[in-house]
Parts: sequence; structure tokens; C-alpha cells
Amino acid sequence: MTSNASFISQIFEFLGELFNSLDKGTLFFGSIWDFIRYVVDIVLVTFLFYTVLLFIRQTRAWQLIKGIVLIFVFVAICGLFGLDMVGYLFNRLLYVIAILFVVLFQPELRRALETVGLRTSNAANPFKHSEAVMSKDELNAFIKEISSACKEMSRTYTGALILIERNTRLDELLSQENVVSFDSEVTSSVLQSIFYKGSPMHDGGLLIREGRIIAARCHVPLSVTMHSLERAGTRHRAAVGASEMGDTIAVVVSEERGKTSIAVNGRLFEMRSTKELEANLSYLLGLKENDGENKNVIGRFIDKIRPKNSSNDHEVLSQEEVEKAAKSKTEGAAVAAAVVPTTQVEVAGETAVPIAIKTKVADQTSNSKRVSVSTRIVFLIVSLFLSLMLWMYIQINTNPVVTKTLTVPINKYQTEDIAENYDVSYPIKTVEIEIVGRAKTINNLTADDIVATIDYSGIEAGEDGVVELPVTISSADGNTYFRVERQLPETVSVTIFAVN
Repeated sequence: MTSNASFISQIFEFLGELFNSLDKGTLFFGSIWDFIRYVVDIVLVTFLFYTVLLFIRQTRAWQLIKGIVLIFVFVAICGLFGLDMVGYLFNRLLYVIAILFVVLFQPELRRALETVGLRTSNAANPFKHSEAVMSKDELNAFIKEISSACKEMSRTYTGALILIERNTRLDELLSQENVVSFDSEVTSSVLQSIFYKGSPMHDGGLLIREGRIIAARCHVPLSVTMHSLERAGTRHRAAVGASEMGDTIAVVVSEERGKTSIAVNGRLFEMRSTKELEANLSYLLGLKENDGENKNVIGRFIDKIRPKNSSNDHEVLSQEEVEKAAKSKTEGAAVAAAVVPTTQVEVAGETAVPIAIKTKVADQTSNSKRVSVSTRIVFLIVSLFLSLMLWMYIQINTNPVVTKTLTVPINKYQTEDIAENYDVSYPIKTVEIEIVGRAKTINNLTADDIVATIDYSGIEAGEDGVVELPVTISSADGNTYFRVERQLPETVSVTIFAVN
């Protein structure tokens, strides 16, 4: 606890010295390039903290983080009051808490690293979103086959779990002992035969890669990050678990309720109809690019500069409003503002009914898109504060504020300082000073790097006698920062006399 109190005092000393050096520009930091380097370093670390906070905000680790922060605040307050026992216990438990954090939140940490990997791989090739392995017509037929199979399996209450790979490959599922390898086209009849209740491949997931079935009876790890799935069936928890493994799309049919759902990015969405299932799969697989979110970098840039045509924009409705609009044409035309994007689908030759693209809110590169602006501002301030604290901690440990005592000779006056035909004498030839500054600067300073001079500016021409004049201290090159903490003596008795 003593070390904590010492560190706090070092912070205040560092800040005090920083404010005292404001009149000397950037000399406290070193050169102007050192100052720029510090600023860039702080900005980058602030962005890192900000990104981490946004990610943690969307996970179950958020509640634990708040608890840890309260513990740190409590320990800091105890340190200020000198409660050594609390500090001793906290220091011993700190490493245990760190290990428990990694173990408990391994799924979230893995998901974060996978998200970073996806961003990097997509950014490496800005001209396309993903490898085009199917044409538009083939992709449309692919979606129709899956939707048709799910419709029939829902009618017969046949459970199914279909995993569709995108950028992240699920090779770990292929190495399992009971996996059945495939190389088949995706058709409704094949899917139904695999998940037929009497089939040995009924249990487990079916894996689709590049438009072809490559494996069945895959054991998928269950989701452990969603408390809302505690009452859900094993197949649904497996679907969410698969969607957390990168950017996989999981389509699941309930054996108990006969409902079809899509799991994306750790979230589960129930589809109300086959048309809604097709619309959401089309969006997720890039067949219908809503608002340019599935477009490549060039496409998104063009969309930004292209004039908007309101007649081509998709109608956007809330979840409740979509349900109302499906029953009434007038209500569907009247509702305007919303959260869930839609697409228009003809139903039995009648006016188009809006179909909700429910999965759009989950199919984002980062979960931080659901964080409010006020929360983002708070996170940004907290990130900047943490970055500054970390920077000060590093500076205090690597280049702290130190003091040094030196004996410096008093320089002889310049000719222009004294009137013509006059001279001076003073009994004290040296001055002892205690200077304060950064360790890397102060430790290398010697008496030769510091100039001590007597200030004759207050002497009038023709004046003689004994006067008390101040001794000024400065650096020899004028570019070295230090502050004089103590000086002995501060003034000297100077005798001014005429010379014949």
C-alpha cells in the first residue's frame, strides 16, 4: 500500500512539474519530435481502449468489469487512508483475478480476435467482399433450396441445423470422430433426407462450404454467452454457438415448435415465413445489398457520393410495424421511420408486403454499432483518461522527475554589462543550485552545461559602491529544460568602482 501512495504522490509531482513547464513550451517533453511522438502514442492507445470498451459493452463481461472498477476504486481510497491490510490482500489476489478473467471469458476473447482477423482479411482485398464462388442465379437457387427444405421440415416438425460458411472456415468441426464427409449439391431433397428422423445423420449440424455440403453430423459447441438461451433447446444453442465462431450463418429448425430461425453473430432471429427466411438469407449472403453494407470499400465510397434516389430506397419499418403492415396495406404504406430494413415481396398477386430483414442489426462487423452516442462519448473520455494515466505511469517509471545538486561557477560579466571605466568585484565565485527535471535530462547535466550570471540590468551608468544583485541560472544551450528548486546564494554583494 505504501507503494500505491508513493505512486500517487509521483503522479501529482509529475503533473505539477508539467504545469510549471508550460511557459517553456515542449522542453519538458524533450524535442518537438518527442512531443509529437507522445501525442500520437496517446491517441493510438486511446483508440485501443475505446475499441475494447465498446466490445466488452456487448458481452456478459461488462457487469464483471464494472465490479472490478469498483474494487479498484475501493482499494485506491484505502491506499489514501493507509489501510495496509486491504492493499496486501488485493496485491496477492490480483494475479488470480486476471487468470479467472481469461478463463471465464475465453469465448468473448476468442470472438474479439476472430473479429479482428475478419476485418484484416477483408481490408487486405478492398475490391471484393469475398471470393465469388457462385453466380447470382446459383446463389438465388441455393437460397431457394434451403428455404424449401426448411419449410417442409417445419411442417413435419423435423429438427435441423444448417451451417453456412462465409469468410471463417470451420475446419475444427471436420476433424471430429463421428463426422460424415460429403461432397454434394445443396438441394431440398438432400437436406430433408439428411435430417429425416430415421437417418443416423439427423443429430448434429450440416456444414456447407462454397455452395456445397461437405459434412454432416458435426458436433457444434453450445453458446455460453447468451443468458436468454438458457431455456432454448440444444439445437438452438448450438446454432448460436456456431454463429459465434466467426461469421458463420446458422439456420435451425425446431423439432418441438416447427419454427425456423437464423443465428448470426451470436444472436437468434425467428423467421415468420419462408419469404422472410429467403429475404434474410439473401441479405446475409450478399444477394441483396441493403444500404451498401455488404459492398466492398469502393462500392461504399461510390454510394456516399452518389445522389440518393428515394424511389429506390427500401422501406424501413420497426419489428412491430412490419407485423401490422403485413395485415394491412394502408398501414404498411403509412409507416415510415424505423429500425429494421425491409424488402417488398408479392404475396398471391396482391400488393407487395414488407418483409423484415431482422438479421441486419446483427450482421455488423462490430457490435459497437448498437451503442448510443452518449455512451460512446463517455467511453471516449474514459479511454482518454486511461491512456493518459498509462502514459504517466510509463513516464514516471522510465523517465521520472528527479532532482540534482550542482555547484556552478559564476561567469565573469560581459563588457557591455558595465559602464566604461568601471569594474566590479564580488567575494563569492560559485553558486550551489538544486535543479528539478526529467531523469534522462538531469542525470546527464554537469556544471559546464549550466550558466550562472549576475544580472547587472539594474545598475545605472556612473553608479558605484556596493549593491546586492541577483544571480540568474540558465542552460548553456538554451534548449535543456530544468527548474531551479533551490539556489544558494540567490544574490551576491557586488562592489562597483571606477578605474582610471
